Amino acid sequence: YNNLFITLISLYLFSCSMFHCICCKDSPPELPVYNVICIGITNSGKSTLLKVLTHENSDTVVPTVGFNVKDIRLPNAVLKVKELGGGDNIRPYWGRYYTGVQGVVFVIDGMSTHDKLEELRPELMKALNSPELRSKPWLILCNKQDLEGASTDESVIEELQLRSRMKENESILVKSCSKTNVEGLRLNFESFGNELQRFYENEVGPM
Repeated sequence: YNNLFITLISLYLFSCSMFHCICCKDSPPELPVYNVICIGITNSGKSTLLKVLTHENSDTVVPTVGFNVKDIRLPNAVLKVKELGGGDNIRPYWGRYYTGVQGVVFVIDGMSTHDKLEELRPELMKALNSPELRSKPWLILCNKQDLEGASTDESVIEELQLRSRMKENESILVKSCSKTNVEGLRLNFESFGNELQRFYENEVGPM
């Protein structure tokens, strides 16, 4: 009886071990989650880009009033993106949403005139100088590259005098994008995800 009992126990333990291996073998590792805000003045294309990334219909987009929240799943991270409206009556309240933010996406209309860039520069500088955001990872997107005459990321860096800020904070990424180049847009966000992961390498999940 003792031998039979030992045999049955051994078979039971073996079965449990095999079941655990089968069930858990292909379980993906838990991805880090980062709280991100997406800002930019009206008509920069924030909502459209986020809809493209989340596979939603981007044909009809209305300006954001208040905020929208999107989850963007990347190979290495999940971004919980809170998009804030960019109207001149909403921008004064952006700072209320900075607490707990781990990264910033700032979208610029690549078709902006010099005057329009002069209008958005104070808003960008105010956010860059914010104590909650100044040292965090940034993704600054020069949007609408599918349109003829759009400013490149390099020209925007010069126009907005970002070179010195990028030296102060090496986690500032400036990229070009458009709603039509989905692969390029996703690669930009994957680079941002990599930067977030590097910056918060000892943390998992939102702050």
